[in-house]
Amino acid sequence: MAGLKTASGEEIDGSFELRVEVEEGEDVGQGGSVGQGENVGQGGSVGQGGSVGQGGSVGQPHVLTLCVTGELHIGALTRRIAETFGDPRDWSDHALWWEQQRRWLLTPGPTLDALGVGGGSRLLFTPRHRPLRLRLPAGGVLRLRLNFAGTPGRAVARVCGLLGIPHPEELSLLWPERGEGPRGRDAPQAPPDLDLTHLRPRADEAPPPALPPELLQPLRVPRFGVRDPLGPSRSPPGNALARRARLHARWLDVGRSLMEQGVAEDEELLLLFKYPCAMGLDPQDGLRLELLQEQALGALLAEDIDCTEEQGMLFAALQYQIEGPEWGDGGNPRDPPEPQDLDTALDKLELSLGGSGTPGAEEELGAPPELEEELEIHRPSPWPFRGSRPTRALLSGSSLSLWTPPGSGGTREQLNLRGCEVTPEVDLGAQKFGIKIRIPTPGGTRETLLRCRDPPQFARWLCGCRVASGGGSPPASELRAQIRGILGVLGVQPDPPGTPTRPPPDPRRLLPPRFHRRLKGKQFTQRLLEVLHRVGPLRPAQARLRFVETWRALPGFGLGHFVVRFRGAAHQEVLAVGPSRLLRIELGSGAVTRSWSYSDLHQWDVNWDSQQVRLWLSGDVTLGLQVLSAPPRMLHQFLGGYLALAGGSRDPRELQRLMEGGYDP
Repeated sequence: MAGLKTASGEEIDGSFELRVEVEEGEDVGQGGSVGQGENVGQGGSVGQGGSVGQGGSVGQPHVLTLCVTGELHIGALTRRIAETFGDPRDWSDHALWWEQQRRWLLTPGPTLDALGVGGGSRLLFTPRHRPLRLRLPAGGVLRLRLNFAGTPGRAVARVCGLLGIPHPEELSLLWPERGEGPRGRDAPQAPPDLDLTHLRPRADEAPPPALPPELLQPLRVPRFGVRDPLGPSRSPPGNALARRARLHARWLDVGRSLMEQGVAEDEELLLLFKYPCAMGLDPQDGLRLELLQEQALGALLAEDIDCTEEQGMLFAALQYQIEGPEWGDGGNPRDPPEPQDLDTALDKLELSLGGSGTPGAEEELGAPPELEEELEIHRPSPWPFRGSRPTRALLSGSSLSLWTPPGSGGTREQLNLRGCEVTPEVDLGAQKFGIKIRIPTPGGTRETLLRCRDPPQFARWLCGCRVASGGGSPPASELRAQIRGILGVLGVQPDPPGTPTRPPPDPRRLLPPRFHRRLKGKQFTQRLLEVLHRVGPLRPAQARLRFVETWRALPGFGLGHFVVRFRGAAHQEVLAVGPSRLLRIELGSGAVTRSWSYSDLHQWDVNWDSQQVRLWLSGDVTLGLQVLSAPPRMLHQFLGGYLALAGGSRDPRELQRLMEGGYDP
């Protein structure tokens, strides 16, 4: 516009007044004062409202009125704003935010005319890094400064760098479910579990070094599930597929910055695994494995993924061992406590193993268990001991010897327990503790019921009979862990006084709601004891790894659900995007009507004007569809994300595109 003249011949310089609000930020020192009309260089001046007070913080902007031309570059504009304050200070974290267009002006080269910035534009010169709260899968809250001018992928990369979590491409940010509480900086917030807002980001945006493990301890999953509330008591209402589709509509757009998506300062978002492919899992993965397992547990309890009753009991047994005190935090078995009134459950077994209970001998293989006590024996078939009578029982190796009456030297019956079936029969309400033994014989199965007087006796005999059935000699530490686990299921604490008492297992914490009615009370306790025996004693890290591996084996693992309407179809359906395939599912019944592997997908595109998606598949099949449960951009990004992670090779260039929103048009 320079060089233009009016009808009277006067020069038109093309200048206009531009209002810029400046937010100094919390780390800016004391500022100077700019008076009215002070000259700031060619083509610019500060009008009324240019007073800058001391200090300043985000949320208290100072208004500058600058006289500029349309030929001014963004870089020159930011320099003039910084020079206006006079005293030297660090403005490297500041950038221009265009309020009406909801976009950042980060590139210094374009001019105001090229961008369309005029006198009525409202610009904000504000820090890019602001505090944000992130809730982890286990419930812990992390507060730190993230780049609001960057994409969610870059923010997650910084978080994972601080927490020492590899493969940040697997995670992303998620909006909380609507109705969970007020949003934004004015929402009441509880203190975070870990506050890292004192850490300033590096100017080169390089990944930060990982923090020491002891500093991250507040984010580690607490023992016995202290932080987490009980799971839901009933299945969530509504269609399960539609509910899962709403979940996948809450992911943040990977192609737009946090500020562009309306994220407010100090708002709380969820940090979850978006693509839980779990590459290279290991028990030593630490926090990554814990977060992945806690997300799997939350998905099971919320019924965001289906499992059978048998699989649900396996997950319950593994979660019970994850929360259990049988193993120390360092992965080593706890030293056996001194004998107490309740701890006599371990005495005879420790003596029979020939160990003194010293830490150095815990991992040595013990001798076959030997137990000799008075029990009650009941057998339904003809038997010298009719009904239920006190009987002297001796368990040595795989041999069980019985005498009755005790101490009379009467008839001795000897049973070989190798290969027998051992089943607990427990009724906690009636305080009945039985062990059913089924021994295969040429004439059929021989059944015997051992009745114990109390939980400690039941725990050591159940453990001893199972060892005798298998014919092995496990380490003493493993036997002690099994006994502690059995007593824990029965709600009995075997450790010395002063140790926090572990509550008995609650189905609401361990099972999906649809199994609560069928598996409760006596049946749940018996089933849990049986599954714990099959699983065997596991350290928490081992149990977590097996939990995640079992979760990954479920048919619905990793599926992103989208409610769609296919071209020519009369009803809504669901398109599920998984780690290796696409599924077409009926919305009402949940039946899979068609599936395609990614090798069948040749191409896809999105018409951003009509919001239509087209998929080109093998056999000259073209599918047209409209996404109803989310913006079509989400389906586009899910497809691109899983294709980038497919095969396990994970090309760094493809991962970089994924983290920076490269699959966005």
